[in-house]
Amino acid sequence: MKTFYSLFFLLIAVSGQGAGERVPAGGRQLAMGGTSVAETDLWSLGNNQAGAAWLRGGSAGLAFQDHFLLKELMYEQLGLAYPLKAGTFGIFCSRFGNNQYNELKAGFSFARKFGKTFSAGVQVDYLRIGITGGYGNKNLFSCEIGLQYHADRNLILGIHLLNPVPVKISRSPGELLPVTICAGLSYRFSGAVVVSAEAEKDLVHKILFRAGTEYHFAKPAWVRIGISTDPVSVSFGFGIEYGKLAIDMASAYHQALGFSPCGSLTYSF
Repeated sequence: MKTFYSLFFLLIAVSGQGAGERVPAGGRQLAMGGTSVAETDLWSLGNNQAGAAWLRGGSAGLAFQDHFLLKELMYEQLGLAYPLKAGTFGIFCSRFGNNQYNELKAGFSFARKFGKTFSAGVQVDYLRIGITGGYGNKNLFSCEIGLQYHADRNLILGIHLLNPVPVKISRSPGELLPVTICAGLSYRFSGAVVVSAEAEKDLVHKILFRAGTEYHFAKPAWVRIGISTDPVSVSFGFGIEYGKLAIDMASAYHQALGFSPCGSLTYSF
């Protein structure tokens, strides 16, 4: 059992995941290296809530991330967004881990546009961390804040702050949910090519960079590629849109640990 736990937590560290950390959501975003802070779709509910303010209609979706093809490192995500006159309300849920160690996150968000160029969003999060072996569950509350600036039709700037108020995970000194800030941009060179880049930093680890691009080569289809650091991995994927349904599939590749497939299914209504 000790060997299992040692291997499990080592893989969590290598994959860059930990309790309460920022995890990009959505197959499109993950195909583009995980760049997500300057996007404006359903998965903004998990990436930068300010992006949900630009949704033109309601949408719902499911997503998954299977790190290194191990079910113990599986992420499952669900999002639901509905815009009203006052702004966009959203619900975002995710689950990570297995019966030995797992994290459950549920968030309720609100995003609003201010004028034609600026939007802001806030989300209240509930996080439950469960560990077997007599450790029990830990229930925590935190929040997220997001901002976006649409400089013109082609350029979007975004910033996202996760856990801005330190929240203790345990009584041990330094056991806090990570305070993380992410800032980036997305630029559309034409109707067919989008390039995005961002940087992410918490109070402990070194700065992380992501970059990606997508090419809209046919009316219902896209191809995408990206790269991220710490650890270095490349990603690739495609997207298909059929009416109100969008399917985005992707995979990241780590030189030592292999492939991490992911994808999302989104329905607009």
